[in-house]
Amino acid sequence: MDKTNIKVDFSIIGDTLHPCIATEQLKINPQKSWVKGDDIEGRSFKRKDTCWVISTEYEESLDINEQLLKVVAILEDKQKKLIELKRTYNVDYLFGIVVNIESNEKPTMYFDSKFIEFAHDIQAEFYIDLYIFS
Repeated sequence: MDKTNIKVDFSIIGDTLHPCIATEQLKINPQKSWVKGDDIEGRSFKRKDTCWVISTEYEESLDINEQLLKVVAILEDKQKKLIELKRTYNVDYLFGIVVNIESNEKPTMYFDSKFIEFAHDIQAEFYIDLYIFS
């Protein structure tokens, strides 16, 4: 039987910050990155922005905060650097939460105060994608 699983991405999105600069400044290697104008594999489109992404794997979970706080733990000592990058390169920060609901096992979906404070301090936005499987 499949279990509900959750993945969280943290993305730095912009046009003027090359992913190599983010990697160098944050001293974190991204799971993926691309530059505006790069080809999108398997499609006839080009990337519309530059992006640097770290993420958790899909993990069996019934609380989105488990994965969110793993990502925050990686980034929290980089908070000042993230604020500086935002100011210098006019980037956006985005937390993406992807929830695969299996067998009607719905996870707890609220935001821990530690996450709210961190997201506020770096001026991050977030989205939630829900996929329901029976």
